[in-house]
Amino acid sequence: MDLPLSQNSLRTRGDVERALLRLLEPIRGRFTAGNAGLHLGDHAAHYGERSARMEAFSRMLWGLAPLWSQGGGESWLPLFREGLVNGTDPEHPAYWGDPFDCDQKIVEMAAISVTLMLCGDRLALSEREARNLHRWLSATLELELPQNNWLFFRVLIQAAFRRMGWDWNPERLESDLERLEGWYLGGGWYCDGEPTQMDYYIPFGMHYYGLIYAWCMEQADPERSRRFKERAAEFARDYLYWFEDCGRAVPFGRSLTYRFGQGAFFAALAFAGVECLPWGVVKSRLLGNLRDWLAQPIFDSSGLLTVGYGYPNLFMSEAYNAPGSPYWGLKAFLCLALPEEHPFWQAQEEIPELAEQKLLPQARMLAARASNQVQLFPAGQLCVNQLGQVAAKYEKLVYSSRFGFSVPRGDSLEEGAFDNCLAVSEAGEEHWRMQRGFDGFRAEPDHIWRRFSPLRGVTVEVTVTPCFSSHRRSYVITTDRPIDVADGGFAIPAEQDGLPYSEDMVEWTQDGVTARFPWGVSGIRCEQGGGSPVLVKAWPNTNLLHPLTRIPTIRLRLEAGTHRLVTLVTGSV
Repeated sequence: MDLPLSQNSLRTRGDVERALLRLLEPIRGRFTAGNAGLHLGDHAAHYGERSARMEAFSRMLWGLAPLWSQGGGESWLPLFREGLVNGTDPEHPAYWGDPFDCDQKIVEMAAISVTLMLCGDRLALSEREARNLHRWLSATLELELPQNNWLFFRVLIQAAFRRMGWDWNPERLESDLERLEGWYLGGGWYCDGEPTQMDYYIPFGMHYYGLIYAWCMEQADPERSRRFKERAAEFARDYLYWFEDCGRAVPFGRSLTYRFGQGAFFAALAFAGVECLPWGVVKSRLLGNLRDWLAQPIFDSSGLLTVGYGYPNLFMSEAYNAPGSPYWGLKAFLCLALPEEHPFWQAQEEIPELAEQKLLPQARMLAARASNQVQLFPAGQLCVNQLGQVAAKYEKLVYSSRFGFSVPRGDSLEEGAFDNCLAVSEAGEEHWRMQRGFDGFRAEPDHIWRRFSPLRGVTVEVTVTPCFSSHRRSYVITTDRPIDVADGGFAIPAEQDGLPYSEDMVEWTQDGVTARFPWGVSGIRCEQGGGSPVLVKAWPNTNLLHPLTRIPTIRLRLEAGTHRLVTLVTGSV
């Protein structure tokens, strides 16, 4: 029997192939009628059960298609071929249904399109089956799509049609590509339709699809393919700063349940032949990230991936997270489309040499790092869509690869779990809220600054200056009435391996509190402003990485007027 995933060294192509097959094994026996869907769980996404089952089916193709392209995964091919044929046959009971505007099925068409690109001949479709599939995918031509990375799904469909020798629409392809072009910010960075939101959709969405397009269309569209590759190369040098030496990445933004999708960009770099970094560096980022994830408790008792981040957790999920959604992480297995002799597989893993601090201006953030922790300090980030806990996912003062961040379950200090942010309440009311939106921001090489209004009549300006692994927060707070404020530090695990911390591990002073636990240190000290330290017992399952946490916090009441508060915050492992 293969070793458990956590014991797979993930060093060779064979190791990665075995890991993929191990990830897929628990889905056996979970196919729905006609093999056109997978039932992986019973919680809901906004698009309902029918589309959720189709999604789960399609997302497995992100791993299987690269494997099939190199002759592997033979036992899975008949099952998925049957499901694909039945799901696109309007006369079959398992038909997926005609797609409609902004339909989730359009998202899942991307995996099917890439399957056609990589190994369409292996599906051995009859003329009728090919006609059904072409008709079903072609329905997207006249549909409304969200104005973001979704346009790439239609781009991939048209590119796949051309590769298969099927009728395709060059006018629609060009129109969508021109719209995507408008979201390029420079410096290798795109936005995903919203210029205030730079998250993992840039590497595992915009660049990932662009690199697949470049691989598929290099002869037909050489100029655009060249641009996609050059931009990805430039982006790669910034993106390295989101990873620790071991490959662990910083949780930040939405769609974090895709987990090892964080490394998929590096798989796409190798797949498209973009040698902008040493192959050993590309390999270490991709495989290191996979190793870190596959050692985490992210599976249920049957071995299925769960919705969550560091552990199963629906509190942090978005409205579009169905039971099969986490399998988008299989995009990282695009590297299996490369043969064993490719230099990516032959290279020895190499850790990149990076500066301790780097400004990422297009992302509106400052990165600070050591070998075993990365901290990102965003300034002007804002997600305008109500996808679930978006303020916590984008607008905290710092995000850490080791401490994660917390999402609220209510509005008390304990329920809100206000780590790494300033929470504000009407005086004496204990209904706390953090920043949502901003009035101004700056991201500089040595600090970030932002101005926001957490309550009507209250203005906060904060300058955050990293001095890794600490940082200093300098606030100017103006209020037209009495308010309570609480400045939270890093959320530190309250236990490790079932062993809880003890009170003698907490150091108290008049102006600060430090949790000095065997597994890490989190502390906050008030340097100016006169606040009182508290150690907040956050509600269970609010933090993305750790189910039970404590948050060192400075709390104080402010009367009407302008006040200055300065805190020094530390988080180290």
